[in-house]
Amino acid sequence: MSDQLPNYVQENYSKAVKVDLGTWLITNPLPAICEPKLDGIRVFLFKSGDKLVLSSKHGGIYTPKGTPQVFSRVPEFLHAPHRMILDGEYIAREAKGLFLFDVLQVDNRDIRPRPLTERKRILREILKGTGLEVPYTLARTAEAITKLRDEAVKQGREGVVVKNPHSTYAQPKSWLKLKKFDTVDCFVTGLVETTEMKRSGIPRSWSVAVYDDNGQQVDIGNVGSMVEKVDPRHVKRGSVIEVRFQEVTRDRKLRAPFIVRIRHDKTPDECLLSQLG
Repeated sequence: MSDQLPNYVQENYSKAVKVDLGTWLITNPLPAICEPKLDGIRVFLFKSGDKLVLSSKHGGIYTPKGTPQVFSRVPEFLHAPHRMILDGEYIAREAKGLFLFDVLQVDNRDIRPRPLTERKRILREILKGTGLEVPYTLARTAEAITKLRDEAVKQGREGVVVKNPHSTYAQPKSWLKLKKFDTVDCFVTGLVETTEMKRSGIPRSWSVAVYDDNGQQVDIGNVGSMVEKVDPRHVKRGSVIEVRFQEVTRDRKLRAPFIVRIRHDKTPDECLLSQLG
């Protein structure tokens, strides 16, 4: 059964879009729930009786016995429902651990059709006293959302995730990633031969693309710059990379792009044109 859990996560996890705030607010009226954007591995926590399992959307399976470090901050949930499925992120670096922000199932009840505010209330009851719940703020203006984003960035986070409090779980376009800088997750389609590559054998420029709504590959240009921590030898055809850019040109090419990091937690089919608005 556990080998089926990653497929369940992949098929059911709620996704956030990357558009400008004004566009998002057209279909998601204020107020909005704002959470800090966590930079971890997206996971579901499954509980059945006294058994706990974490599964990522890319095949990772974690159990208290097999990976005790993952569960170092996770309680036994003695007073939690007999069965439940919770949504969250696991942050491995600095042993920060597991953080949870939504609930899909409680016992035999499917909680996904309920509004986010109600799901948050149920989650708080389940996680009371554990310190695992992701904090959130109800923002009543666009200015307040932007301020929360800026504060999160000052604290070292990427930004915030803005959510429609009345939305059902996985309701399309009801969650928004709002970052300090414009970035896009894209995949490498090929190497661009440069003089430096001929000399050293190490690639320094790559062509990148995303997929449109019809599953067609869309070329968004080349990228040849990166932050110091990115090893160019690890950027290969098929790699998913996060690219920061200045703007998108009329022909849908990235202007002044550079690689922020390699996304080992994502696959090319998750790199969508909709990120660019």
